[in-house]
Amino acid sequence: MTAPNREAARDPGASEELLARCKDHGFTPGARGVAGLLELWRAPERSTAQRKAIVAALCRGEGGVARKLAQGFDQAEGGERAMRLRVLARIARRLGPEVVALEGLLDAGLKDPEPRVVREAARAIGKLDASAAAAYEGALVSVARGAALPERRAAVEALGLTGGDLAGDALRELAGEGGLDEDLGRRLARARTLIERRTARGEARPLLLDSPVAAAVEVRMRCRGAADIVADELRARLPAAQVSGLAVCDSRTLTLRWAGPVAALDRLRTPLDWGLVFPLPPISAKAPAEELAARVVAGVCAPALAETLQALTDGPVRFRLSFAQGGSRRAVVWSIAQALDARQAALRNDSRAVSWTIEVDEARSQLVALPRRPDPRFDYRVAHLPASSHPTLAAIMARVAAPQPGERVWDPFCGCAAELIECSRLADALRLIGTDRDPQAIAAARANVEAAGLDPARVRIEEVDVYAGSPAKADVILTNPPMGRRTALAGGLHASLRRFVSHAARTLSPGGRLVWVTPAAQVTAAAGAAAGLRVRDHGSIDMSGMRVVLQEMRR
Repeated sequence: MTAPNREAARDPGASEELLARCKDHGFTPGARGVAGLLELWRAPERSTAQRKAIVAALCRGEGGVARKLAQGFDQAEGGERAMRLRVLARIARRLGPEVVALEGLLDAGLKDPEPRVVREAARAIGKLDASAAAAYEGALVSVARGAALPERRAAVEALGLTGGDLAGDALRELAGEGGLDEDLGRRLARARTLIERRTARGEARPLLLDSPVAAAVEVRMRCRGAADIVADELRARLPAAQVSGLAVCDSRTLTLRWAGPVAALDRLRTPLDWGLVFPLPPISAKAPAEELAARVVAGVCAPALAETLQALTDGPVRFRLSFAQGGSRRAVVWSIAQALDARQAALRNDSRAVSWTIEVDEARSQLVALPRRPDPRFDYRVAHLPASSHPTLAAIMARVAAPQPGERVWDPFCGCAAELIECSRLADALRLIGTDRDPQAIAAARANVEAAGLDPARVRIEEVDVYAGSPAKADVILTNPPMGRRTALAGGLHASLRRFVSHAARTLSPGGRLVWVTPAAQVTAAAGAAAGLRVRDHGSIDMSGMRVVLQEMRR
């Protein structure tokens, strides 16, 4: 789109056209259009909604727009200075301080005679990182102490987000003053808590998952589907003496009681995650939000949860909250954090540098503690593509395929090679073949195969069409094929799936098996039966919102 000009803003028809363009999120003004947009914004007949649209358009600008807004800043009237500063701060957050220099504007903004400019400067400082905001800490403290109430509130919030020891001392003094506005008092309490939390935060504490727990704990495991396969792996890989009460709750969830070091749970390759389950106690309160906060505080402070997480964490336990039923529940989270701080609880809620996530499941009256650390199971995954299989799904498919030593395994749409690598973890001396038409997939597959430490003499990764690169025979074919938007095969998705099933049937050795995920299970099952294959479905799989079926065909 071409940049608007000053004459366009003066003409009523052109003004309406320009306003319409401002509402288009694809419209990005250039530096030459700033003057026209400012004149449009200044027009007294503009509504609040129209001014917001103009500001939003300016915020989409690049460095040239920012430089134009900074020019003549001091000569603009107070409301316009506040608007310009707001836009400059947003562009700076998007492009970085090296593109938009705010230092002088923020310093002057805190001393500006226009209160709206002071508030915008404080808000902008509150969104800087702590090191950049430190230069303004003293000036913010002055505003918090001596300005009018709206500016004090903005300064206190900014100090809570970025302040250090100086801010903490100043806010403590302010909180001790009598006759404070109720809202300002709440903001002071929140800001002081944030500063104290940040000062004590440090780095996320290491987990001690090899440490024994005092008693058997309930464990919840989640997977992308086919929970029965996960349960089979659990029975095969974990000592039976340490497992009790194993139950498949649904296709994506199973529970058990575990009596050993929880690090052993990381031996399993098929679950998405595991978490330790504790009660969410029943407590009555007048308001639902107050009741939930009180229940979570009681559950987190209960000895079973607190002592277990302390035993599994090297240092103070900090956690973040999530909610199984969705939503951020910010008011509830803040109430919980304040209550835990007031109790001086052993566990503290925070948003950063945390070692655990505690998921609140109101429907099941449970708290589930999930360890936060890099997944140790799939360190070979040095390259990946958006449409490639998650390693846990690849592990499930490999277990269904059950490769035997020395077999030939082919993935015709190999993507990042996760299926081939997971097969190599189940049997020795496999001959692995991966083909794909996408050069990016081939590069990723080769990088992952190398990172996995596989013998290059037993792996072949080729950029070739599925039919041109097919081996003469294969004992195992397993794959996550192109589907939906991913498929570019001629003739439509169903026809492509049928053609591939027919080809796989001809390629499989006697006793061979095709294991894959299919978006059209009935179509592919009929094609398999027509080709003389025995078909078995292992249930639906969640692929980031797309439901497919894990299907096995045997010759």
